[in-house]
Amino acid sequence: MKYSIRRRLLLTLLSITVTVWSITIVTSYHDTRHEIGELFDAQLAQSARTLLSVAGHELEELEGSTLEQAHVHFHIEDPLRTNGHVYEHKVAYQLWKQPDNILLLRSFNAPETPLSLQAQGYSNREIGDEAWRVLSLPDEASGFQIQVGQALAIRDELTDLIAGRIGGPAIIALPLLALLIFIGIGRSLRPLQRLTEAVVHRAPNNLEAIDVKDVPDEIHPLITALNSLFERLGRAFESDRRFTADAAHELRTPLAAMKTQAQVAMRSKDPAERDSAMGKMLEGVDRATRLVEQLLTLARVDPEAGLAQSGQVNLLRLVEEAIADHEPLARAKNITLQLNAAHVLSIAGHRESLCILMRNLLDNAIRYSPEGGEVHITLGEGIESILLCVADSGPGIPKAERERIFGRFIRLAGQETSGSGLGLSIVQRITELHKAQITLDQSALGGLEICVRFPSTVRA
Repeated sequence: MKYSIRRRLLLTLLSITVTVWSITIVTSYHDTRHEIGELFDAQLAQSARTLLSVAGHELEELEGSTLEQAHVHFHIEDPLRTNGHVYEHKVAYQLWKQPDNILLLRSFNAPETPLSLQAQGYSNREIGDEAWRVLSLPDEASGFQIQVGQALAIRDELTDLIAGRIGGPAIIALPLLALLIFIGIGRSLRPLQRLTEAVVHRAPNNLEAIDVKDVPDEIHPLITALNSLFERLGRAFESDRRFTADAAHELRTPLAAMKTQAQVAMRSKDPAERDSAMGKMLEGVDRATRLVEQLLTLARVDPEAGLAQSGQVNLLRLVEEAIADHEPLARAKNITLQLNAAHVLSIAGHRESLCILMRNLLDNAIRYSPEGGEVHITLGEGIESILLCVADSGPGIPKAERERIFGRFIRLAGQETSGSGLGLSIVQRITELHKAQITLDQSALGGLEICVRFPSTVRA
């Protein structure tokens, strides 16, 4: 499923921003509400003490009989019609004489019943249809009790006003923030866009490395991986070009020889000469056929592709099958094939590739061994490895030539045995596939000994 990095980043950043802003606004709202409550509670306490001090001092001068009749409904004009504050009508007070519970003074908006049922402290009450916050403050010396109340709507209104002034700009700024984030993401992704354009407009045969100068750290691994891919592709294309050129060169020789022999057979009137030409032509066909088969095998065995359908392979059984297949070729040259194996061994690998490897090793050993020679196959177990060795009694390979012999179409000078020069190249590729190591040495039989050491041994 396709998705846009730009869109995903934009949605992610905006979601995070909105979430953080929402948490901040909600937290600020509750903190503001708490602090405003504390502030108004302090104002209620200050007002209560002031009223208690002033009103109590005046009322104490009245005589007892007069005091009982002194309960006055002290009236204050509506603040909306005066110069008072708009919140002033939301504050009410009462002055009581205790313990007789006589109402002495009250504001115009205070009821005749007590604002609070508590003798002392803060409390919340429903008065009429409104919620009020009330403070009761007694004066034990004079016997007066002042009750000051304030409608909670004032606090809610002020809290909502502050929250609106905090959250309003944040909500208004959200579209602007989204635009700025969109532009910022676009500028940040511009190097990736330039890289895309560079790859899209690159010529098919241009495998040069991409310049990693002035690229962000996040894109650097991608460019490094692309440059590594271009390098591998360059090596693969160059290898294919060499392979094609070498194959064409090698096929040209047997084809030219067959054409020559065919012309000789067509012109010849001597049956013996014609039969000889036809026989040489068949030999050329066999050589070309073997060369084509080896070329197809080499093309099929690719170390870059890794091991496809790998599993546990019984190496002893595989070697025995290869020996049985090459028995007729060895019998034709009176060559003795000898197998030395301690026990059944298995390795993790690709059976078909290992069969090709074993066939090529045996084929080379038999072809280069003289009439009546010997070929020894040894299968043994080492330290976390399995060792497969094929030794022959042929002419061997000089040390100076052993590194070069793994190249394609390499045949050493002075050897009369026909071949394609691809066998050891195929063997080397298969060993690379299996992470194995191959070594060449002089055998005890006087010829060449090729040993392949496979890792990760498993005894069957």
